[in-house]
Amino acid sequence: MSLRTRLQWALAGVVLALLFLATAWLTLRTGTGARLDADVRDTVLNSIDERIRQDLSTLARPLVIVVLGPLVAVLVLLALVRGAWRRAIAGVLVPTVSTALALWLRQADPFHTGQTAFPSNHAAAGLSLVVAVMIVWPTRVNRWGVFAGAVAALAVGLGNVSWYAHQPRDVVGSALLVGCVTAFVVALLGGDTPNLTDDVGRRRPSDD
Repeated sequence: MSLRTRLQWALAGVVLALLFLATAWLTLRTGTGARLDADVRDTVLNSIDERIRQDLSTLARPLVIVVLGPLVAVLVLLALVRGAWRRAIAGVLVPTVSTALALWLRQADPFHTGQTAFPSNHAAAGLSLVVAVMIVWPTRVNRWGVFAGAVAALAVGLGNVSWYAHQPRDVVGSALLVGCVTAFVVALLGGDTPNLTDDVGRRRPSDD
């Protein structure tokens, strides 16, 4: 991965960090943002059948984490065996750092709002594990793989809202946080860390 590409990933991380802060400020500190957040929540709750909403919550909160956690651990070990150490490290760092940051932000309440659910640690864990699976998957991820990851991420996001566990802002904040961490990890490690096929990632020859 060239220096220019690394800088592009780092810039993406900075942009996502700024978007995270903007989301927090808008939805936690302004009436307009709070109303928009409530409207999105009501749309989810009123447009999806109750049984489906319950199933989404069960899928997103315990099941995705329970299933994907061990899967990522196995894929990380396989990546190490194959010598793909950058992707192995990224597969550990992305979920670990994302979840730790989400937990810290909830406990520290740096925005001084008294809101202890922003961002969602369950959403951060689930979304970061989806990303980690794509990073450490044994073959390069093509467009269909990216699509599958996006569908899984959407299910995780909806599931954290669908049964009253979180507000949409909590999930959006988690998604931006995971994206930010992922971008910085890729910028730091370089090589073939993104694990995308050429038609998706326009990848340059790796230095692995």
